[in-house]
Amino acid sequence: MMVVHTTSTGDHTGRMRAQRGSGAPMADERLTLPEELLLLGWNDERGRNRSTENPNMLVAGATVLELALRGAVTIERHRLQATDAHTGHPALDRVLAEIRARHRPRTTKAWVRRLGSRGRLRTMVLGQLVDRGILQRDTRRVLGIVPVTRHPVVDRTRVGELRGRVTRVLTDAEPVSDPRDAALGGLVHPAGWKLLRRLVSGEQRRDARRRARALSKGEAVSADVAKAIGDANAATMAAVAGAAAASSSGGS
Repeated sequence: MMVVHTTSTGDHTGRMRAQRGSGAPMADERLTLPEELLLLGWNDERGRNRSTENPNMLVAGATVLELALRGAVTIERHRLQATDAHTGHPALDRVLAEIRARHRPRTTKAWVRRLGSRGRLRTMVLGQLVDRGILQRDTRRVLGIVPVTRHPVVDRTRVGELRGRVTRVLTDAEPVSDPRDAALGGLVHPAGWKLLRRLVSGEQRRDARRRARALSKGEAVSADVAKAIGDANAATMAAVAGAAAASSSGGS
């Protein structure tokens, strides 16, 4: 197979910012939950997701949870409502604007399905990871005709530290002190068995699976954080299951 024409990271950065509608720097250096969740399941060499089912829905659920932890949205009776807060992150603020545009609050599940039914949100999150220098966008043309885009990992140290941190969250018996770590550990549950198998060795997987399930329900964190984690994960689980069922029936 002949592959020609490569687009480097520097060549595409301006285009990605234009697509996101903002070239402004992001508010802080800490990765958001959707960014971290994508990296957990990323194939470093192939430059694409290999360890999670329906990454679009998972990114949507992680985005809703990120907004809740930042106080940018509230969840009451399973309904999502935006506050006056802004995050400084293009993808997060774009979702906030979409939520504010609705006159009536919608359920968390409805928002996860809506946001995850399109690939745009995940594309924006990938663009942010490129801007941070963690991924590189590599576009090539197969046989000089068909464009193929990969996002290989370039900051392996940071990605390795992230995966190690989540592995410790899932395998340590101690309570999780950081609510963000608890939230990310809980997101491993709807992400599925393939991701858990990647993060945890065989002897520890059964206990890690139980811990991920418990964290997905908001256990080991304060009541207000638990409410957000539990609701967002339940909505994500339902959205992933619904998408899988639709895909199965469509292909039968």
